[in-house]
Amino acid sequence: MILKELNLISFGKFNNRKIGLDHGLNIIYGENESGKTTIHNFIEGMFYGFLRPYARRRYFLPELDKYRPWHGEKYYGIITLQEETKSYKIERDFNRGYVRIYDELTGKDITDDIDLGEKLNIHLPGLYFFDFNSIIYRNTISIKQLGNKIESDLAGEIKDKLANITTSLDDEISVKNAMADLDKRLDSIGTERAYKKPYGRAVKELDQLKEKRKEALQKKEEYEQTKERFLQLKDEIESKEVEINIFRSKLEKAKICQLKKAYEEAKRIEGEIHSLNEEIENLKNYSKLCERDYYEAFKLDNQVKVLDNEINGLIDRLRSIDTKLADLNRKYDVEEDKDKVQGLYEDYSHYNQLEDEKNSLLINHMQNKLEIANVQLRGIREKKKKSTIQSIAFSFILLASLGLSTLNVYFLILAALSLMLLAYSFYKSRSLNKEVSSLGGSILELRQKEQEREDRIEKITELQKHILEKHKCSTKVEFTRLYEEVRFLQTNANLRLREIEGLKGEKEEVERLINKKQGKKEEFMYALKSLLNNNQVNSLDHFKEGLGRKRIYDNLIKDRESKAELLDHILKNISLEELKEKTVYFKEELKEDIEEVNIDIIEENLSSMEKAFSEMKYEYSKLEERMDILNNHVKELVNIDEEIARKEREIEGFKEYIQSIEIAKEVIGDISERIHKQFAPEINKNVSQLICYVTGGKYGSIKIDDNLDVSVENPTTGELIPIDSLSGGTIDQIHFALRFSIMDSMKKDTFPLILDDCFIQYDDRRLKNMLEFLAKLSERNQIILFTCQNREGQLLDSMNLTYNFIDIS
Repeated sequence: MILKELNLISFGKFNNRKIGLDHGLNIIYGENESGKTTIHNFIEGMFYGFLRPYARRRYFLPELDKYRPWHGEKYYGIITLQEETKSYKIERDFNRGYVRIYDELTGKDITDDIDLGEKLNIHLPGLYFFDFNSIIYRNTISIKQLGNKIESDLAGEIKDKLANITTSLDDEISVKNAMADLDKRLDSIGTERAYKKPYGRAVKELDQLKEKRKEALQKKEEYEQTKERFLQLKDEIESKEVEINIFRSKLEKAKICQLKKAYEEAKRIEGEIHSLNEEIENLKNYSKLCERDYYEAFKLDNQVKVLDNEINGLIDRLRSIDTKLADLNRKYDVEEDKDKVQGLYEDYSHYNQLEDEKNSLLINHMQNKLEIANVQLRGIREKKKKSTIQSIAFSFILLASLGLSTLNVYFLILAALSLMLLAYSFYKSRSLNKEVSSLGGSILELRQKEQEREDRIEKITELQKHILEKHKCSTKVEFTRLYEEVRFLQTNANLRLREIEGLKGEKEEVERLINKKQGKKEEFMYALKSLLNNNQVNSLDHFKEGLGRKRIYDNLIKDRESKAELLDHILKNISLEELKEKTVYFKEELKEDIEEVNIDIIEENLSSMEKAFSEMKYEYSKLEERMDILNNHVKELVNIDEEIARKEREIEGFKEYIQSIEIAKEVIGDISERIHKQFAPEINKNVSQLICYVTGGKYGSIKIDDNLDVSVENPTTGELIPIDSLSGGTIDQIHFALRFSIMDSMKKDTFPLILDDCFIQYDDRRLKNMLEFLAKLSERNQIILFTCQNREGQLLDSMNLTYNFIDIS
């Protein structure tokens, strides 16, 4: 048989790597860590699947995980081999444990025809093509790096194979199988202490039967004692049951009264919720008002008012300009009274300063800030009211939870949560009080400033009135006209003309400003109207009033939710009608009967009594069961005696059968030993010839004992030297020779010989001898030699020997 091609589709570091092999000598060269050992293990994995040999269950060798592909999930390979005249392909998916073997020429699938392993139902191509398991494979035809030494497990396998060949010329007629069959029969029967096998099980059952007979006698006495306690406990149970029924009746009456109170409280809260629903329905139209829109509308309204003041001022200015233009030619002798003119100028300047101050005060009024502050104050007060309601609700829940904790300790968790929420509400309330106090101080300060502003405006108005009366003018327009007239008369004609032109230009600018501010005012008015329409109100005052009602609506919703939660807490997942039905048997005289009764104490006492009653009933039932069991033991005494006699006869039969098998094993063992003594010289001869050839005649006599342990005869003294006393290279050569001789003796088929860096410790002379031997051997067997050195190729070239060189570096 020869291996034609290795296709490492996805294995270890290799991906889609094909390696073609020839019939004779193949040298696969690669540097360290280039993948030589990976390829070597790939061949074994394809034939044996990295399965652990001799295992009763499916166990894998570490190599299965070691050579998982570095990239991708696929773990796959193909080997092409030639057996006599036929060529086969082996495909294996290591991930799925799938293997397929088929004829390369015809494509016929022969997977189902191959061996299914020693103990597992798994296809193993190695058993089919090599006719031995992975232990023999790794110790004969496949030799790994520094792995020439034979494993201890191999000795038994090889010795049996050799014995089969030498006695019958057919390794299928196996002494090992015969001995294994006898051992299997012994194993199937077992020993006295192997309690899972028939013999041991029978011994154990006999001991158990004797123990059961002893126990049955004890159970009879126990039965009489149990019966006496059983009758006594029956009377105690009847008495305790009457007492429990009295307490249950009393508890039922107390619970009915408690349900009546809960019903009355729930009915009251339901009425309050109904009233709240009516109020909420009346205020429902205000629920969609937007407070942010109100503040925006309020701001727009103020901006419109400011623009109105500015437009009115510009209109007054326009009228003044018209008056000046109309009266520009009016005569006024300014030379008559220079002091009067100077006083007019000073009064006019003072009047304008007062007017500017007045306008500034009018524009910077505090009314807007006061309005916003009042709105904020109302919002904080609403929050404070909500916080107060929450504090009351949490206080109620805390008290209720503490009260109910006597019924169920889990209510303490609710009490703790309520206490934390109550503390948070108190903290929030104190924070809101500080905000109310701070905002109240700000409002008071704004009002004081507003009063001071109004007082100043009033004083400015009186001063301006005094100035107008002094110059006999009723309005500012007249006063301005007088001032302009006097100034005009002071200038010459050219100045008068320039003034007229200036007044005309100023008039145009004022008219432009009026139009611009009028357009801005219309934009603000449109935006204000849109906000009012969106909120379905007619005016800002209406909007303000609606927001107040919206706050009332929101508070009513929260109040209703709070009462609904309280109602749910009282009803506890039942309806009011169901609660009413539970109180149908309530009577006033019933209330008087249980006025002073504490439900918790009754329930606690009843629970203790029921627990004791349950324990009594449990003991009663256990006694009854025990009596039935004991009675069965008493009845079984006759059956136990009969079974003991039967088991004693069965055990005697097992002893006779085991004795006959031991005699057969002894006879077969003697025959096998005599066969080995006849065949061992042939192995010694073959190994000695090969070592003599490789070592150049230095060592010519090799001795191998029953365990395949090796020693060498000193050619000078004739003494036997243990193999461990030789050099590493010589030990490698002897072990290689032993492997090859065993393989050659076991099967005459031309198997490949796979070597992985086996000649590292050989010197050049012995390596040359070994290569000559391998070259000659390659005429019959395919040789696959993995190496990390160039020595092998150089020596083969120097000897003009033919080989197939494969470089995987």
